Amino acid sequence: MMIKINLLPIEAFRQSASGQLSVTIFAFVMVALGIALFLFKTTMMDSKVNDLTTQRDSQNVALEALKKDSEEALKQTTEFTTQLIQAGAIAELEERRRDQTRLFNSIAGEVLNQASWLTSFAHDKGVVTIRGMATDHEVVASFLDNLERSPILTDIDLIRAARDTTINNVSLVTFEIKGGTVFPAASLMENGLPDVDLPGRDEITTLVASAAPSLGETLVSSRETQAPSL
Repeated sequence: MMIKINLLPIEAFRQSASGQLSVTIFAFVMVALGIALFLFKTTMMDSKVNDLTTQRDSQNVALEALKKDSEEALKQTTEFTTQLIQAGAIAELEERRRDQTRLFNSIAGEVLNQASWLTSFAHDKGVVTIRGMATDHEVVASFLDNLERSPILTDIDLIRAARDTTINNVSLVTFEIKGGTVFPAASLMENGLPDVDLPGRDEITTLVASAAPSLGETLVSSRETQAPSL
């Protein structure tokens, strides 16, 4: 008598068990991989992220401090430029006031005592007008020569000279002379003040322009407006 055994259920069970084992192994591997990734993130990545965040925050703080320092430096540079321009304008006015005194003294020093007299003197926009009287034309010519040798006068011209005035029965020559004036630039701002470590205008302009080009341009334009009159 032959006994028949159906092996199909056993094979099906074996295949099912094999599939469940594969799924279990796969699940175990995925869990292990997840745990490994979590440990990598917490032990490595989080610390890196925290370090980067700390560095970013530190750099932002340093950037804000640098920004404030830059704004303060620009403010001080602007105030210094304004004060420098004001000081230059005051120095220029003082020099021009002294120029008028130098001019008058120079002309008065050339007048021949008891032979010539000045009746009027005017200086406007670089042109000087001198009127006076002299005992004769030779005195006028000598006065004219003396004026031409003056370092602050130029283009001296005799407008008129005529013997047309009599005072106390003395016939006198009246004359009119015109010329230009040449004054040096104000030296205070040009040369600086070594005693207080203040450099000259050119060096200051270069330093200011390197920090703020617009302020450098302001100094240059102020220098042009303060140029001496001729």
